[in-house]
Amino acid sequence: MTRRPWQHRPAASGSRWWLRLCSRTPAPFQSLRRPLAWQVLRPQAPGEQAPPIRAGLLGAAGFHQLGLDLALAHGEPSRTGRSRPFFPRLRQNIAVLHQAHAAIAQQESNGRHISPAGAWLLDNIHLVVAQTREVHDGLPRRYFRGLPVLATGPLAGLPRVYAIAWTYVAHADSAFDPRLMVELLQAYQQHQPLTQGELWALPTTLRVVLVENLRRLAE
Repeated sequence: MTRRPWQHRPAASGSRWWLRLCSRTPAPFQSLRRPLAWQVLRPQAPGEQAPPIRAGLLGAAGFHQLGLDLALAHGEPSRTGRSRPFFPRLRQNIAVLHQAHAAIAQQESNGRHISPAGAWLLDNIHLVVAQTREVHDGLPRRYFRGLPVLATGPLAGLPRVYAIAWTYVAHADSAFDPRLMVELLQAYQQHQPLTQGELWALPTTLRVVLVENLRRLAE
């Protein structure tokens, strides 16, 4: 039997690029009413910059409670109709990151100080591009059109796995910890079981959200 790409594709060796890029003082935990920078889903005005995808940092217990609350907030998904475009601005994100890379390289050539985050992007832009290839090669767009979508809320019409990935990234400050992800998913499924297709889609969905947040930080 021929395996589909999402049934056997391993994670890219450079996929740990999402380690947090800058230090900050964690904000106190806030409820799900706080908008987690959903502005990416509306048109951006010329020159407008969306804030980073950030919320209060959580530990294992916090992610467990977050999963319970998120499932209740999402409610029953919609399984009819076509979802909204899943890749909001992936190509544009890569273009902006290339511009940031060029600007940092120019600063370095002029002898100016480069921050650790800037130095990371200067050395690892190829890892970011590799992630976008994983997005396009790992799962076809038509696959996402068959996933359960959210019926209400700021992400209504998008696959609910997209909202799960976005919420995880916000509360983990873009640092991937399998233990925290498991806590979130297990708690979520106490109220809303996820389909096998959604679980297969989650790694690729995380890549999409992490590239989005990297673009916001680079800006």
